Amino acid sequence: MSHPQRRILFALAEPGYFRMYGSVVTEMTRRGWTAAVAFEKPDRRGSAPKLPESGGADIEVLGRSPHDVSPFAAALRAGLDYLRYLEPPFAQAAYLRRRAERYLPPPLRFLTRLRQLTSRAISAVVAASRLIERGVPPNRTTTTFLRAARPDLLFVSPVVALGATGIHQTELVKAARALGIPVVVGVASWDHLTSKGLVTVLPDALFVWNATQRTEAIRLHRVPESRVVVTGAQVFDHWFKPVSDAALCSFRQQFHLDPDRRVLLFVGSSPKMAPGDSEVVFLRRWLAAIRASADVDLRDAFVIMRPHPGNTAPWRDVDLNDDGAVIHPRTFPNFPLTDADIDVFRCSLATSDAVIGVNTTAMIEAAILRRQVLTVHDSSFDHSQRQTLHFAYLERDNGGFAIAAESLDEHVAQLEHLIRHGADVSAGDRFVERFVRPLGLDRLATPVVCNAIEAIAASNLPAAHHPLHAAPARPVSEPTR
Repeated sequence: MSHPQRRILFALAEPGYFRMYGSVVTEMTRRGWTAAVAFEKPDRRGSAPKLPESGGADIEVLGRSPHDVSPFAAALRAGLDYLRYLEPPFAQAAYLRRRAERYLPPPLRFLTRLRQLTSRAISAVVAASRLIERGVPPNRTTTTFLRAARPDLLFVSPVVALGATGIHQTELVKAARALGIPVVVGVASWDHLTSKGLVTVLPDALFVWNATQRTEAIRLHRVPESRVVVTGAQVFDHWFKPVSDAALCSFRQQFHLDPDRRVLLFVGSSPKMAPGDSEVVFLRRWLAAIRASADVDLRDAFVIMRPHPGNTAPWRDVDLNDDGAVIHPRTFPNFPLTDADIDVFRCSLATSDAVIGVNTTAMIEAAILRRQVLTVHDSSFDHSQRQTLHFAYLERDNGGFAIAAESLDEHVAQLEHLIRHGADVSAGDRFVERFVRPLGLDRLATPVVCNAIEAIAASNLPAAHHPLHAAPARPVSEPTR
């Protein structure tokens, strides 16, 4: 399908979102569309937003998207984002509730006195807020911005961010719909529908990765089933490319590793999931437990600590005092990460015998590369493990793939068993097929996303009438903790 005169506007939170949608932006221009990009926070990753490496001259950067919104609309959306965490599925999500509370305006602080609301009550509040939103005209500045941008379709992500980003992006959705511009909202990450705010103004279509997110959208966000489109996770498309033997050999030579030496990779988590120096403190304890193992192969394993690209500050001056452990890389000068940066990470995953993490997307990337993933429940990370819904999706006991331990002693025993008997990655394979590529393990998600965008733009009808819904989706299951 080619529409040379078509124009798409991507309204993204910040330039880091090119990691999620760079392939879609580039593919749309390859199909003959002109693409414009606007950011809620254009300076988040530096003064000059970077385009996808493969992007061409057909991508126009419009700078900052509008920030104007009425105080009433802002308060309404912030209140709804808080109230969602009083619903029964979030009963144990104290951390998420506290985080949403920080964005409540003073007149709505009384909501913190509520302990819990039924799902029926939340549904009524959501329905009422959508009625109110329809009665409040969109902001004039936002409407003027969209008229000047002239998009045939608006693609917004993530929309559900707590605070100003979500409030402002919701105004874009509202203004576009008032102008008759088709609107697609993209779910950017695996946790966004359970760890952030609500979809308060309905788009024409909500693109989700899989049946799990489809259920979250319908049951937790009250998005009509007809507007939810399963596309797979385009953010992981490049992770399915095999790592060459030559690249692996070169990576191991960099650390002078013998061919038979075991390698453990610890993947760091974001500042919210591992705040302050909590991960540094835990890694020291973890490393001491590994070095005390009775299994010589585990005890002498080479350890690579890979900090999260957005959480390198705690590791900047850390000395692990261990000749068999490195922090690599310590910094990430490029963000979004370049293809070369990602290839280094791919090599570190592919060369590892096991991958260990707290709560991070890198654990899913490890599963795609068929690495065994392990985690440890630790009180330092209760807020990011036990007090979230999405972390449970990873755990093998909940249908995921990560082997979880309740203590470091149990974790070391699990690693010793893995070293002696080898890894069983079948659970990871099933997870990847269900969660990352539900429309077919060999099917790239980026073209699916672009096909769906073109179908919506071509029909310019409510999502229930779009031909893309002819593709069957996997069965819907109840989201669990």
